[in-house]
Amino acid sequence: MPAYIDKAGMIARYGEKSLIDLTDRVKPYTGAIVDAVLDQAISSAGSIIDLHVGQQHALPLASVPAALVEIAAALAFSGLHINDAPDRVTRAYEQGMRTLRQIGDGTLGLPVAGSAAPAEAPANTVTIEASERVFGRDNMGSW
Repeated sequence: MPAYIDKAGMIARYGEKSLIDLTDRVKPYTGAIVDAVLDQAISSAGSIIDLHVGQQHALPLASVPAALVEIAAALAFSGLHINDAPDRVTRAYEQGMRTLRQIGDGTLGLPVAGSAAPAEAPANTVTIEASERVFGRDNMGSW
């Protein structure tokens, strides 16, 4: 699964110092971004996005819209906060999740070129309809 955001994108949005503070959690501290922690947050964000986007679009997407990059960044950054997240981080996470739910239920379109909806049942399906039961508990009377 290709990532919607990468380390460079996270650094550009949130700054290296902020990411060091959120990922370098275990002594002895390295003073650097811990890639395993950041990669896990990015992967989790991607899984959440795929869960919602995959309801309306075939995955992987041919191209990733900028909106999904922003949502991935917000979800990953929020996921790095193991304690209380600042209000702006929580709001960005909640807005991203609202948008994903709208994409998933089809109320918000996603501008993706060359992306078809997931395959549906073929048009030539067979439908069987039966008449009402002749014999049953309700229509047998005193038998």
